[in-house]
Parts: sequence; C-alpha cells; structure tokens
Amino acid sequence: MIVTQTPLRISLFGGGTDLADYYRRAGGSVLSFAIDKHVHVAVKPRWDDELVVNHWTQERTGHVHDIRNGVIRECLVAAGISGGLEISCMSDVPAGGSGLGSSSALAVGLLNALLAYQGAAPGPAELAEAACRIEIDVLGQPIGKQDQYAAAFGDWREYRFHPDGSVTAQRVLVPAAHLAEFHRHALILYTGRTRRASDILSDQKANIDRRLDQLHALKSHVATGHELLLRGEVRELGRLLDESWQRKRELSDKIHDQQLDTMYERARQAGAYGGKLLGAGGGGFFLFLCPPHRHAQVRAALGNPRQMTFSFDRHGSTVLLNTRAAALVTT
Repeated sequence: MIVTQTPLRISLFGGGTDLADYYRRAGGSVLSFAIDKHVHVAVKPRWDDELVVNHWTQERTGHVHDIRNGVIRECLVAAGISGGLEISCMSDVPAGGSGLGSSSALAVGLLNALLAYQGAAPGPAELAEAACRIEIDVLGQPIGKQDQYAAAFGDWREYRFHPDGSVTAQRVLVPAAHLAEFHRHALILYTGRTRRASDILSDQKANIDRRLDQLHALKSHVATGHELLLRGEVRELGRLLDESWQRKRELSDKIHDQQLDTMYERARQAGAYGGKLLGAGGGGFFLFLCPPHRHAQVRAALGNPRQMTFSFDRHGSTVLLNTRAAALVTT
C-alpha cells in the first residue's frame, strides 16, 4: 500500500496572475503558504484487473477510460496504470469549491502515490508540472498553476510564473515570532457554501484584456506583502489584504455578491483589519486578519459561522507509507 499526504494552501497575494493568459504577457507572482489540512490518497493493488476508486462516490470499472472523475482518470493514464488497483481519496475540507486548492492537491497527491507505486520518487517541481499538464492541458480547466505548486512544495513560498511557462519557487523565511503573531491574528471562517472555481475563472479569463491594471496591482502586492510579513507588520498586512480584495472583486462579478460583501463589511466593522475570500472567490472560506481580542466579535457579527483552525505545514506532498519499499519515504 502507498499512502500520500498533500497539504492545502492559503494564497495571500497575487491570485489571478498565475493564469497563462496573464503571465505569458507580464509574468505572474503569488505569495502563499501550506496549512495542516490535507488530501490523503491510499493506493493498493487488487487481485483482479478492476479499478476501484473511492472519492465522494465509488467507481468500479474494468477500463481506465470509463472513470468519470477526470483528474483521477488522467492521473492513471499519465502513470500508465490500466487496472488491478484500488484508490481511496480523503479530504479534510469540503471536496471542491473550498478555495484551498483541494482539487490540485488531489492531482498532486495521487500522482505522487501512483509514481511511488511504480518505484519512482519524483521531485516537487516534477509533480507540480505533471499535475498542471493534466488539469490545464488535458482536461482544459481554466485554472492557473499556483495550487499545484503549493501542494507539491508546501511551506511559505513566493511563486513566480515566467512568460515561457517556467516557475520559480522561492521559500519565504519568516521569523518564528512573526509567524506566531500572524497566526494569532488570522481568522478563517466558512461562508457556508462552495462553488465551481472553473466558472469564476472562465469569466475572469474572459475579462483579462480589460483588467490588466488590476492584475498588475495584485502582482505588486506580492513584494509588498512579502516585506510586511518579514517585518511582522500584521496590521499593515491586513490593510494590504483589504486593498487586494477590493482589486480582486473587479476581476469578475462572479467573485462576490451582496451576501458575501455584507459578510465582509460586517467583519471589518467588528474589528478586522482586512481579509479576502480564499481561492477564486464566490464562496468557500474568508480569511481575516484582526486583533485576537476581536475574533469573538467578528464571528458574532457574521452569525458565528464555522471556524477553521489551522497551523502551518512545512512539507509538500509526502509519501507517508510505502509497504512496497518497506520503508518510510518522503519527498
């Protein structure tokens, strides 16, 4: 049996500039960090030639091309596996539409498991690019590259997306005291709904020619946010999040609506410095930065929604168990 653990991510600044329609013109940049919420994938051989896939439903088939879940099907095709395997996928957050990169974490984690099953030990860049090819090139999803890289590399990183399609992953070495202060101020609240990120991103991509100024501004916030983080200036980080959120709302009308705008304004009035909807927008989770003593007021102002506690994850996609290798293997 092979078991992999792949972290979800929180993207702070630069979201949208990882779309090829933008970074091929001007280069993109994203600042994000991995959290201790994961997608786990277990892979084990079967005595027969069937493929059994357990995700939010179960699929059982004798032919790989009959698998309905596109990511799982194409990962199997890419790995050259056509039968005799059982796959189980589990996520710590609602599957799909959470804004935490769970779909790409599944692609990265499954690829890691399937390649380990075949005796390979891919590096994080190889995993990320393979997941990008499947999601973007093969399945035609209108998404960027940041989620695959964050899932594969983990930790705090600044990702730079170059016009030639290459990606640089730079680790952000935040002092421990500043990380602790950021964590004390961070508040993640569930909106109560998920959404299809592809619908929002398709609309956003269609608007890129008319929203270049907003995207340039969002990219510039990465360097500013990086410096504020290193200096431990949480209040200013919150204000920059607010500025970024106001810019991001202009990219597509599907990113926000009256209900979400009301939630955000109530949080600000209750003491939050600033915040944003995680991921493409439209639902999922809000991240707010606000004084710890105002967390209760912010939650109450939003009707006490479910809060997601978290800590930082230093690792990317990791093989937790590999009984074929008879040893613990990590990547």
